[in-house]
Amino acid sequence: MSTVLIVIAGLLVLLVLLLAVPFEVAFRLRGMDQFGGHLTVHWLYGLLRFRVPVSNAHKSRPQQSAARRRVFRIGSKGGDGSNGGDVLAVLRQADFRRRVYRLIKDAFKAANLRELGFQMRLGLGDPADTGRLWAFVGPLNVAAQNVRNASISIEPEFMDAVIEFDTHGRFRFVPLQFLVLAVGFALSPPSRRAWRTLRGGNA
Repeated sequence: MSTVLIVIAGLLVLLVLLLAVPFEVAFRLRGMDQFGGHLTVHWLYGLLRFRVPVSNAHKSRPQQSAARRRVFRIGSKGGDGSNGGDVLAVLRQADFRRRVYRLIKDAFKAANLRELGFQMRLGLGDPADTGRLWAFVGPLNVAAQNVRNASISIEPEFMDAVIEFDTHGRFRFVPLQFLVLAVGFALSPPSRRAWRTLRGGNA
């Protein structure tokens, strides 16, 4: 029994050590219906290098259009009727917005950003829904102007349903740091209340 515990403890230590080794990542992504780009990853201080192409070219046009329609239904009451969840209701929760802002701020600090360019045009097809969404996105857009080594622009589109973006950048991150941030965010009271709202429960 003690041998098994020692082996398990050793594997856990090894996993933690591997998660503590930083990744160097460069990327270029663009589009939505014609989503594509690539990721270049360096690990173990450059000993391992690999490039990952990213594309949805294998999807048919009807599949892409259906996926896009699902995205733009987030402003409709009840969505598809499966559980009455409302993403915009979640975004109206001030404590959840503050928790998301904090997560993004902490993630930028942990990422050791070397370079970032990001341009986006965002609309839900309904001016009222887009306005409510922009109440959440707008402060992020303003705060992003102060991010070091970054050029970020997000523009609302009030008349058309659209999500278009073009982004590129380079950053260095330690997986263990992001794991801690993700667990802290997921277990926080605002996140749990947001999840209950999406599931159709009481906020």
